[in-house]
Amino acid sequence: MPLWFWILLWVALCALAIIFMALLGWRIFRQFMRTLREFEAAADRLGSGLQAEPPLAEPHHPRPAIFADPAALKEEYAAGKEHRREERRQRRVARRAARGQRQSLRDLRLS
Repeated sequence: MPLWFWILLWVALCALAIIFMALLGWRIFRQFMRTLREFEAAADRLGSGLQAEPPLAEPHHPRPAIFADPAALKEEYAAGKEHRREERRQRRVARRAARGQRQSLRDLRLS
């Protein structure tokens, strides 16, 4: 076979390899960009759910309890504990409702 045939064959093979690599690179680039768009959309959906600022709790002002009545302090502690528990329950119900999840009957006070 003449030398020009081998040169032509190798030039054609290299050109086809370069074209194939370029098309493969373009396809990977497009898939990567599509993935980034999906990631951005998911981040926006997640971010919109997190933008609701939780209400600020009232500041706790400790006071010396040395001379306070122990029964009154116990009652105040129990009332605060129940209040915090109820706030957690309400946040849990709201969070599950926002996500479309099933609610616990105990949280809804049906059982």
